[in-house]
Amino acid sequence: MVGVPGEGMSNLDPPTLAVVTFGLAQCGLALLLRERLRHSMRRPVAWAAVAVVNLSAMTIFLWHQTALMATTATGLLAGRLPGLHTRPDGLDWVGARLLWLPVFALALAVCWAAFRFCEQGGGRGRASRVVRAHRPSDQGTAARARHV
Repeated sequence: MVGVPGEGMSNLDPPTLAVVTFGLAQCGLALLLRERLRHSMRRPVAWAAVAVVNLSAMTIFLWHQTALMATTATGLLAGRLPGLHTRPDGLDWVGARLLWLPVFALALAVCWAAFRFCEQGGGRGRASRVVRAHRPSDQGTAARARHV
């Protein structure tokens, strides 16, 4: 759905009917899986894993493109980047593209480590106001809370 080097057309510039249809299909898939996902989130371990990841969701969202661009710009110093700036002409391109994922993940981890303190109250040692304001104050409240 996104543009690749060597192609004359990108589905994103301007957005085509194909990209809109793909977005609607993803929304439909999410709706179809909603009950299964809701059921799986009733398990404490699954819910805890999602909750832990969500603690850094904004940092990851805000810095993932920076990590991608920094990695690409640094890699360009070495020359041509197979899998990123080459035509998708075979399985070797797919393999090269997959090999970039851990590199991008490492760059994102560096950004996450550098900036996550901003999500946690700016490093002033205080908890998030959202978590503090919505934490149940006693066991009775927690027992009556509606789990969505």
